[in-house]
Amino acid sequence: MLIAKNHKIFTIEPQKITRNQIIFWLTLSLTIASIYGLMLWQEIFSFEYIIQDDARQHVFWMQRFIDPDLFPNDLIADYFQSVAPLGYSTLYKLMASFGINPLIFAKILPVILSLIITVYCFLFTLKILPIPFTGFLATVMLNHSLWMKDDISSDTARGFIYPLLLGFLYYYFDQKLIACTVFLILQALFYPQTVLISAALIFLDLILNYIK
Repeated sequence: MLIAKNHKIFTIEPQKITRNQIIFWLTLSLTIASIYGLMLWQEIFSFEYIIQDDARQHVFWMQRFIDPDLFPNDLIADYFQSVAPLGYSTLYKLMASFGINPLIFAKILPVILSLIITVYCFLFTLKILPIPFTGFLATVMLNHSLWMKDDISSDTARGFIYPLLLGFLYYYFDQKLIACTVFLILQALFYPQTVLISAALIFLDLILNYIK
């Protein structure tokens, strides 16, 4: 009887899925993602001068947004400023205009990205397999995998790959042209290499539809 009860909880027929069930599992997914984020904040805010390794290269020069006279004739700072994607540097510049130090924002951003990733991963999983518990498992495994690497916690542009790609996949699956176009533009602005993945997906989809 217990097995049968658990089976009803974790395997729901698509037509019987309710909004409350989706909200429950999505909220639980966001809770898990938040726990990872809180663990990160506990570590990086424990001392004032803790900064992620990659941020020492890709974020330090953004102090120029606060004081333009910093790092004069510094070729290293000039180089990393020149290779920073436009959307990525503009986001930090915007935050600096609101008085948020780039080095502080770099510590906050990974948690924000992880929450966005969790939402789109959950929703996209439901498109493939419409069982809320499956979406929860997918987000847990993805978050665990991401926080074991430096992709998000690095505070660099590559942290935007996952939310922008998952967002594009979600809207592409729903054939929402405007939303897909917006995400392609964001990919080009924040991490241009991601556009190649999305373009390859569109190309393969067109080929498969042509063959059919």
